[in-house]
Amino acid sequence: MTMKPQNSRMPWVDVMRLAALMMVVAAHAVDIYNATPQSDPSAAMWGGVIGSAMRACVPLFAMMTGLLLLPSGDAVSKFYAKRIPRVAIPAVLWSVVYCLVPWFVGLAGGGAEVVQVFFPFEYAPSLELGDALRNVAKVPFTFGAYTTHMWYIYMLVGLYFVIPFMSKWMGDATLLRTFMVLWAVSLAVPYVEWLVGGEVLGECAWNRFGMLHYFGGFVGYMLLGKLLAERPMQGSAWRTVALGIVLWVAGFLVTWSGQSAMAARYDYAENPAMLELFWQYCSPNVALMTIGVFIIVRRVNVSCQGTQRALASFTRCSFGSYLVHYLFIGPFTMLFVPLGLPVPASVALIVLCVVISSWVTTAIIYRITGRAARYIVG
Repeated sequence: MTMKPQNSRMPWVDVMRLAALMMVVAAHAVDIYNATPQSDPSAAMWGGVIGSAMRACVPLFAMMTGLLLLPSGDAVSKFYAKRIPRVAIPAVLWSVVYCLVPWFVGLAGGGAEVVQVFFPFEYAPSLELGDALRNVAKVPFTFGAYTTHMWYIYMLVGLYFVIPFMSKWMGDATLLRTFMVLWAVSLAVPYVEWLVGGEVLGECAWNRFGMLHYFGGFVGYMLLGKLLAERPMQGSAWRTVALGIVLWVAGFLVTWSGQSAMAARYDYAENPAMLELFWQYCSPNVALMTIGVFIIVRRVNVSCQGTQRALASFTRCSFGSYLVHYLFIGPFTMLFVPLGLPVPASVALIVLCVVISSWVTTAIIYRITGRAARYIVG
């Protein structure tokens, strides 16, 4: 999620933001199938399929950050003061809320099994206030099983830190191309480590910064978003859509087959790193999926003024919706999963209800708190 664009509104970016948020919610809606053992093999299978299909969500947000904020004309101090508090303060506030949820569940008479529906990656939930407060104390430094989705905020603030410096590169096409080539190579590093069975390119116990470290990560997605958005659209829309589908399918097949192979050998409690190997956002397969979605959505033409206004309204609430959405996944999971619906249908209902509930909650906060909402929901 990013703040409002500096330039004129681009409706297709609003469409992409909505799509990316729905993908995030869908990915989190299947956490219950992926993080915990399933008696029904088909449920575990669908968890892997849907989770794999949604991996482009976060890279899309990073690409939107780049296309909307690069280059920045603000001084470094002004850029930081304008951007970072708007994401960091609400993130800390809602992280505290999430850390206190287990305690609230206990006060309401719920047990650890309820907490695990809310937070599937917490395998030994505590309902004690003391443990909740200890988790709160860690918030400025790290996220945890109760604040799983907040990892993104730490990464986003890191992107904000580097944007003023990257802005100085934007006029040098050769420099940008060189960076993007090195970034593309860096995407393969996790698989090289897996194949050779250890750290590579200078990484070791006393050095986390390998040879391609400075060209890796979500910075590449930011630049990619800017470069693709500025590239003139050539050829017919159908040709672009076909190319996007091919790229997405190719990336998805690698992502899903790799994740399935890892899921057959490991579980999250035992080895989460191996289970997430093919789900890493900064990987060649996920990059293909992301580019595929990006070029398809860029072809979307929203001409209806009413639709544009609705998308703009959603955009205003998108960051807040991201912050609060995890609160709604647990309740809607407990509502729809026991109905025995097919997993895709259950997930679709959960996504729809969570997105609407998150948007309504954020909109209400804006309505009640006015300008103060920027420090509550961004």
